[in-house]
Amino acid sequence: MIDKLRIKPLLITVIIVCAAFSALELYLWQTNKVIVVADGKNIVVRPKGKTVGDVLKQAGISIGKEDLVVPKINENFPKRGLIHLTRVTTKEIFIEKELPSENIWEKKYSANLRPIKLIKQLKKTRHSKVKVTYYDEVENTREILSENIITRTLNLLALLNPDGSIENTYNLSDSKKIKMIATAYYPGDPLAWKDGTITRLGNKMQQGIVAVDPRVIPLRTRVYVPGYGYGYAGDTGSAIKGKRIDLGVDNAVEEKHWMHKKVTVYILEKANTW
Repeated sequence: MIDKLRIKPLLITVIIVCAAFSALELYLWQTNKVIVVADGKNIVVRPKGKTVGDVLKQAGISIGKEDLVVPKINENFPKRGLIHLTRVTTKEIFIEKELPSENIWEKKYSANLRPIKLIKQLKKTRHSKVKVTYYDEVENTREILSENIITRTLNLLALLNPDGSIENTYNLSDSKKIKMIATAYYPGDPLAWKDGTITRLGNKMQQGIVAVDPRVIPLRTRVYVPGYGYGYAGDTGSAIKGKRIDLGVDNAVEEKHWMHKKVTVYILEKANTW
């Protein structure tokens, strides 16, 4: 009976001592732990080394050359608190931005079918090489490494409405063009007409209507010929085959000017009306 009474206090003592050691262990863990915030995770570390670098190595975290660590990697780790690692990456990108264009010359013409305006324009584009820095995959800063302005001269044709507003603008610099041999014809031309002056599309012949081979230039195509001006493919002819174009003019005097001339024909677009 006596032995049993002695054993009970001893057991209680052992339990108290174990609890005390456990509490001490928990206290030591809590007071010495460090939380490493990196790569979207919170990693709890009980440091064994002395520096922040030791803690990161213990946590199995590698550090890139550009990465940022707070506190710094060679400093002693904080007894309580955080170590924050920010992944830093960079990328070079190229950016093109169009700048406001400048018209350096323009002239209006109204001889053929409808008024047009020829425009010489300076088109400017800024080309930039930029270094982009990302913090944890989120863009942080941009640095311009190099920059230059590319200038290009454009030849434009603006098709005007009767009120002077622009219906459409064509970039002649990029338009399809065909080298052709030109001739000319006029209303009442005895070589071009048997009866009357009605074109293949049923329009009255006038300056600006041109005859084409539809296999080369489809009917109802808007065209431009330097020196002649705006034209509309509205007619055909038995002698107009291949890369031949017959330019509609006002009279026989103008016809002679275009006989068998080499011309460049710019193809603008196909349209139901001129």
